[in-house]
Amino acid sequence: MYPAPHFQEPNIEQLHALVNTYPLASVLMPNKQCSLNDICHIPLLFDAQRDIFIGHVAKYNPLSLLDGQSVNLLFRGDDCYLSPSYSKNKTLPSWLYSSVLVTANVHIIQKFSQKESIMERLTTHFEQEFTPNENPMWQLNDVPQQHRNIMYQELSFLEFEPTSWKGNFKLSQNKATIIREEIKNNLILINKVSIANLIKTY
Repeated sequence: MYPAPHFQEPNIEQLHALVNTYPLASVLMPNKQCSLNDICHIPLLFDAQRDIFIGHVAKYNPLSLLDGQSVNLLFRGDDCYLSPSYSKNKTLPSWLYSSVLVTANVHIIQKFSQKESIMERLTTHFEQEFTPNENPMWQLNDVPQQHRNIMYQELSFLEFEPTSWKGNFKLSQNKATIIREEIKNNLILINKVSIANLIKTY
């Protein structure tokens, strides 16, 4: 089984937290020309109440042609190198990481009111979460309605309905508690706090 059971993260709240903190999804979608996937990168907002991701892409993006089909959304959390020195040479050199793979069905939004709602929600959320406090928050209404209408014609608005969630958190879970504690403490010392906080020491 891969990933190994001890690296699988079943806690859905933990998975939700990762996709909210790291919203840029790598979307793996079918390619009729070959056996490999096409990939594009889209920031997505997860609506936990509806269990839906929302986003938009340029209208020429291949996703615009996948209404009703299934794709994979890969969200990558923090990662870092794991030096044996972090555990007094009790581990081999390795890499710590966290990721979430969501399989989801694609729905293309057609109604103008829904497009406007998605753009409003995305803009408000990302402006609040990622704009420095000293900068004024940009608002969708700063763009005249006529210009927005033209802009929307160049975009495809999407909803992604999850059918499965898989967490892959490689955080030294297969090591003894005392080793995980040493690793966690050393990660904090080098300011890798976000990934250190994911390491369980119980």
